[in-house]
Amino acid sequence: MMSGLAPEGEKSDRNPISDYEHEDRSPISECETGNRTSISELKYSGLVKPRQAVLSSQPYDAPMEGRARSIRFDFNESTEPIEGCYPEGLPAEVVSMYPEYGELLQKLAVRFELSPENFILTNGSDEAISLISNTFIEQGQDTALISTPCFFMIKQCLRLAGAILQEVSVDKELQFDLDEIDAQLKLRPKLAMFATPDNPTGSVIPTNTIETWCQLYPDVLIVIDEAYGEFAGTSVIPLINKYDNLLVLKTFSKAWGMAGFRLGMVVGNGRLIEFLKRVKLPYSVNSAAVFTAVRLLDREPDMAARVSETVRLRTRLAKFLDDRGYKVRETNANWCLLGTGFLATKFSEFTASKNLLVRNRSTSEFSRFADAGSSGSEQSMTSSAFEPMWGLIRISAGNADEVAVFEKIVDQFRESYALIFDLDGTLVDTSKSFDKTVEYLVEKYSGAKLDLRELAELRREGGFNDDWVASRELLRRRGFDISLAEITRDGESFYLSIARDNEELLLPLSLLRQLRKRHPLFIVTGRTRAEYAPIWGERFDPLFERVYCVDDVPGCRAKPHPDYLLQVLKDSGITSGAYIGNAVDDMQAACAAGLTAIGVAEVLVGKPSTAGATAGAELREPTTAGAAAGAELREPSTAGAAAGSDGHEPTTTGAENFDEKESETSSSASEQHCQRTALIRAGAHAIISNCTELEELLMVSSAPQSSET
Repeated sequence: MMSGLAPEGEKSDRNPISDYEHEDRSPISECETGNRTSISELKYSGLVKPRQAVLSSQPYDAPMEGRARSIRFDFNESTEPIEGCYPEGLPAEVVSMYPEYGELLQKLAVRFELSPENFILTNGSDEAISLISNTFIEQGQDTALISTPCFFMIKQCLRLAGAILQEVSVDKELQFDLDEIDAQLKLRPKLAMFATPDNPTGSVIPTNTIETWCQLYPDVLIVIDEAYGEFAGTSVIPLINKYDNLLVLKTFSKAWGMAGFRLGMVVGNGRLIEFLKRVKLPYSVNSAAVFTAVRLLDREPDMAARVSETVRLRTRLAKFLDDRGYKVRETNANWCLLGTGFLATKFSEFTASKNLLVRNRSTSEFSRFADAGSSGSEQSMTSSAFEPMWGLIRISAGNADEVAVFEKIVDQFRESYALIFDLDGTLVDTSKSFDKTVEYLVEKYSGAKLDLRELAELRREGGFNDDWVASRELLRRRGFDISLAEITRDGESFYLSIARDNEELLLPLSLLRQLRKRHPLFIVTGRTRAEYAPIWGERFDPLFERVYCVDDVPGCRAKPHPDYLLQVLKDSGITSGAYIGNAVDDMQAACAAGLTAIGVAEVLVGKPSTAGATAGAELREPTTAGAAAGAELREPSTAGAAAGSDGHEPTTTGAENFDEKESETSSSASEQHCQRTALIRAGAHAIISNCTELEELLMVSSAPQSSET
């Protein structure tokens, strides 16, 4: 399992706000005309402008309405509360009079071996966080230290109180960066506020670390939110009598199953609590919540049993997901973090369609792989800045029946989504087989050696994914008109004589086995069955549901047409999927079939391909005509032959396509940029450069990597 891997209305997965901040965006307001207006324009609308801290903040993204009849794995609620403790017998006078808190405070004091003066009741933990922020932060002067990502209200309340925020990011394993936090504490912020277990990461700060901070930094107010402490089995409340600079937050919303009543508390030194009472609104905690909590505290063994069962089911969930090849983190709270990569939105939407809600913590489908394709930008699509929660879904552990339903839904999702791979240049390195064969054919029929840069650029034009079609076109541009049948016959013979000793896997079989646990795998290749079966059939056939070669289905046209990809969906009954390939034709076919197009900019093991010498060549736009190449199976169209020639006659020598001053060892980075740009223009949704990025994009659980070839 992943050692370091995370509540919203899943139907929309809009995720405008999460438990951590992405960026400051102006909220939207309705003006009198009904038009949506940026808050920055309010000065023109006649509305009273709020404080700047409010302008730069956003409201909390509360759960959508109508969740009561769904299985609620999205907001870390207890889906099976303790029965018999709710206010059916609430006395009438309790309803008609202002709340009284004495009995509940006395019970809490006994339970935690403290005094009632050490407690203040709040309207959930949210009010507690706001209360502390507004009690101790001097606006615009005091610094507050937090970890990020963190529970949304921690950052929100501190910001609204006017704190100068000092944020320390979690590490790549989603663990607190304790060394950096300690370094920042040495700078003496006014307060430091952390949730442990944290939300959304689920990480925990050790009790001895918190005590050390209290000792070393007595002038820093240490605030610890223990909303999920019962599930972790730890608490720092026993330290209250030892340290005057410690406040602990607790809630009845999670382990006690009282989320709807909104009851929390702050525990700390009596003097600190007295300061909080000066700021707190009177009677913010209602009588029904107090009445229920008093009865629940007499049922603590039931709560402990419920927590134990939740932890057991949390572990069951984690193992189930791990067994199916997912990257998963079992947290110290009441949820698991499921890594689905770019499929996070699709997964959460699928579970919502089955009336089960999960929390998508991911920012967007391809934010880790800049989605340049959607904007037409030619920027390189490489992994972006560290985004801790990208690709992660938070799944609360419900009761046993609910967990069983979730497990069935996961398997249903598996059967609904296919991963389809191109073969050459994606699964297999053909730079020493097919590329060499094209070189052989061009030299045999023209008498001149082929510059591989010319072949690479031809492929980027689109319509020349078939190597025999490409060979014929290269010869045609040299003035030699050789029939496709003759080139195919000669090319296949030469290829089969060298392929077995010259082709290597680009993805380890162990990774493909892991992916197969999660989704049905298919291959759609431009090879004929005769070119595929003797070389790779024995190794790939057991791993893939089916391998589609270009001559398998009469009437199906080759890429860039989507025919074979649509045939996969038709034959399998699968509704959606992704096609992973390395050519313009692959991207065009995927988009035309309604699939996610994932481009490979260089061989997946990360080493530059032989064709990488094409750097410096001017990239041409793939034309519509070029996309039509191969409209009749394995035949190039006349228009396709001229693709990218900008209306000029096709050249007769490949040398004319390049700057002859360009070095034979041109930068592979420049070549990769050309390839990426071509894939972007062809509609790629994301582009990866190596095997590691593919694992990242799909979030595959760790598997033993072998050198199988």
